[in-house]
Amino acid sequence: MRLRHILLGVTATLLLFSCQENAYLGDVYVKPEARFTTEKSTYEVFESVVFTNAGSGQNYVVYTGDPGHVYGEPGDTGFATASNGTFSYSYGEPGEYTVAWVASAINQDGDVEKSVVTSTITVVSTDGGLDWLTISNLYKMTEYGTNVYYESDARFVSPTSMVCPILFDAWRDATFNSIKGKQYLSFELSSTLASFYWLNPSTSEYVEIYSNYVGSRIIEFVQDGKLAVQKFKVVTASGYETEYEVAPVMIPTFTKFAIDGVEATISRDIAYYDRYNVEIALPEGTDLTHVVPTFEVMNNDPNLVDGTNVTVTVDDQVQQSGVTAVDLSAGEVVYTIKSRLMGSTNDDYSETSEMIVKVQKQ
Repeated sequence: MRLRHILLGVTATLLLFSCQENAYLGDVYVKPEARFTTEKSTYEVFESVVFTNAGSGQNYVVYTGDPGHVYGEPGDTGFATASNGTFSYSYGEPGEYTVAWVASAINQDGDVEKSVVTSTITVVSTDGGLDWLTISNLYKMTEYGTNVYYESDARFVSPTSMVCPILFDAWRDATFNSIKGKQYLSFELSSTLASFYWLNPSTSEYVEIYSNYVGSRIIEFVQDGKLAVQKFKVVTASGYETEYEVAPVMIPTFTKFAIDGVEATISRDIAYYDRYNVEIALPEGTDLTHVVPTFEVMNNDPNLVDGTNVTVTVDDQVQQSGVTAVDLSAGEVVYTIKSRLMGSTNDDYSETSEMIVKVQKQ
């Protein structure tokens, strides 16, 4: 009988402790209701997004919706908020992300109750995801040595369009060491999770390419014998796409320059890609105050020059071959040549160069 009394006492004590514990849970229990706020619905890439609790519960977890943090995806994880119910996060790629806010609490029975609400965050990028781009090893420049290459560094002329300046020496019929051959690119994307694609004009299909990879030597900047704008796109891991145009534009140069039948020697200033020295030895007694040069730009190649896309000026005054006189009495005149990509009406798709005409002393 004594043992039975002892067992009954122990059972009663355990029940008492259990009731006390459940009573504690009841005291701290807050019915979970998932609600949260953000300051806005659209953010820039890498801008801080602050999520703030606006509901109730004991604990809060945020699933930010980017890769690895998608609510309901096996193996994906969320982020616990701070004790005050806030959480800060920045997205590395543009896109639309479904954010899940999970509020939870333990009820008096010891079970976890949850409440979930979702909302969409839009992340944008002014650069779309392409940071820089270069046509790699475009032309071997023998004047510098045996293994020095000209590489065309593209410049942005709008958030989604770029210009690649092309050295005229690379305009040659060759499979390699020529803009007329197939090229590969070096480039950098804002996110290592993004991919880069070239639109093959022959198939109208996008092909993924890789930076500084010879196996990606497939890009052709010449179509039907002429330089042509190429289209690319960046695709983020979230599926957000940004399309780009890359325009190859020749750096113009005189290929012939003569005065009274005397031909000048034309050479590029090796310190610059867009400056040329044009040296001419005129007979003694030539009236240098009024000479009428004749010239050709890029050999007047009909695939580069159509009579409307190239302008030659001196001090902002348009010059015409065999028509416009200049004053060379100071020994030097600087010509400026502007060349717009033939067939394009976009004036941003242009390159300029300086031709420094010097009279050699006798």
